[in-house]
Amino acid sequence: MGSRLSAISNGLPKILVHVFKKPLIDQLLSNCIAARINDVVIVTGYNNHIIEEHISKIETNVNIEIAYNPDWNLANGVSVLAAKNFIPENQDFLISMSDHYYNSGLLIKMKNHTNIDTIASVGADYNIEEIHDIDDGMKIDIDKETNLIKAMSKELPIYNAIDCGIFKCRYEFFDYLDKAKENNECSLSDACNILINNKLMGSVDIQNNPWIDIDTPEALDFINKNPEKFYL
Repeated sequence: MGSRLSAISNGLPKILVHVFKKPLIDQLLSNCIAARINDVVIVTGYNNHIIEEHISKIETNVNIEIAYNPDWNLANGVSVLAAKNFIPENQDFLISMSDHYYNSGLLIKMKNHTNIDTIASVGADYNIEEIHDIDDGMKIDIDKETNLIKAMSKELPIYNAIDCGIFKCRYEFFDYLDKAKENNECSLSDACNILINNKLMGSVDIQNNPWIDIDTPEALDFINKNPEKFYL
């Protein structure tokens, strides 16, 4: 619902809020074009008709499919599951949080990563002091020698990086989302924690690629006032 942003969004879904004078979803699709990603699934929920109307007007060569999640009030793992039927079996795929602003370099880095001994990997930002809203960040503790994640939680007391909201996954990741949901654990992090317990959850150092979670009016104000931090 984007409730924390509703004071300034005028009823628009978060992905249609303007950042640098264009809707956030337009930037994310531009990233896909730059990364040579030809097939995109956009998962909708609350006010889905507004999002679908906007997408129908976008002129692009990218193949965009819409997956409606009727259980959008549940945690975000259910939204990823809603896209399962749109992903070819055994095909690797990327997950991108739709309210995270970033540039194409970050998406290209994640696309080029290969999960060899892992089922999924998440972009890890070690520049903790640069995170705009550290309290709301998904904290991760990473073994720097193996890049395996040892723990993941917003309440994690000891951590060395923050999850940037972009994942590279093998198709088997859907099985772990299903396992988590069966236990009424519906978030992405719930599925990731199952992988962590089996040493199957990796990380990718995003280095100095900028990103921000636009979840509050303060975050939107911060990015619009600091464009130099987000242009590469």
